[in-house]
Amino acid sequence: MTQKNRVYRILEMIDLLRNRHRKWKVRELAEHFGVTSRTIYRDLDKMEEMRIPIYSDEKEHTFSILEDFYFKAPEMNEREALALLLVGQAFREEIFPYQEELDTAISKILNSLPKSLKRVIDSSGGIVYQYGGFVDLKCYKEYIFKIEEAIKNRKILSINYYSLSSEHSSMRKVAPYSIAYKNGACYLIAYCHNRREIRLFRVDRIENLEISDEIYREDRDFNIDEYLKNTWGIERSDREFRVVLVFKGKAARLVEEMVWHPSQQIIKMKNGGHRFEVTTGSMTEIKSWILGYGSEVEVIRPPELKEEIRKEIEKMREIYL
Repeated sequence: MTQKNRVYRILEMIDLLRNRHRKWKVRELAEHFGVTSRTIYRDLDKMEEMRIPIYSDEKEHTFSILEDFYFKAPEMNEREALALLLVGQAFREEIFPYQEELDTAISKILNSLPKSLKRVIDSSGGIVYQYGGFVDLKCYKEYIFKIEEAIKNRKILSINYYSLSSEHSSMRKVAPYSIAYKNGACYLIAYCHNRREIRLFRVDRIENLEISDEIYREDRDFNIDEYLKNTWGIERSDREFRVVLVFKGKAARLVEEMVWHPSQQIIKMKNGGHRFEVTTGSMTEIKSWILGYGSEVEVIRPPELKEEIRKEIEKMREIYL
């Protein structure tokens, strides 16, 4: 179960439990959402942590939310409000399909703050957030919304997908598990019935998408964090490599300044260079990253990656020499 699926379920459960014309039993909720009773109890505990007043009728063994419950404006300090504003700036571009809704939500929250705090926020125009290239998703919002609907209702999708590696399109029947926004693009993570495995599909390469009436069974073993843990960017592999690089000169200082991957280790060397180690399955993406540092980086291992870099350099020599 992905975190996003759980959020959808809890939000729908709040609506169901606020209905004063019906009270729900745990078993009924479990059947409604297609999950176990234990999962529903965990969701109820999470809702209580969110300070949602849940009423339990011990005689009827039902649950409901008190009728006078409503979401209150949050209490925020100056730094929390600035952090929220920065998040809004971070998603100003079309990489985020809910930009208008985000702007509206942030405006509602900020407008509910005390005047003294709003003055601080209004005077914070010096904060700027910028990032690199991204896919313009304006034309793909409908697809993203359909994917999210299919995830919520566990519906099979039929997609016509253009593969960059094979350079042709094919029809795919997929069970959508999650959406990931990484490296300036939006990706659908889904079980592909054609390939019989979980695959990544870049949304802007989907040429057509339809939601079917077929419901898929939830894969309880799937975990989005576990699935993406060995990626460098978005590319993943079932095989992991321990990549060891040596940086020197300006590149050594630049690499040290940033966190590139959760598994990275940087060791300062006596000659002023830096030994950089990371575990990943993303050979193609990390190869492109390495090439960006030119002669100021050397691949120590794995030998497969070292050979790939050597071949790429030879191709470049043919172009420039």
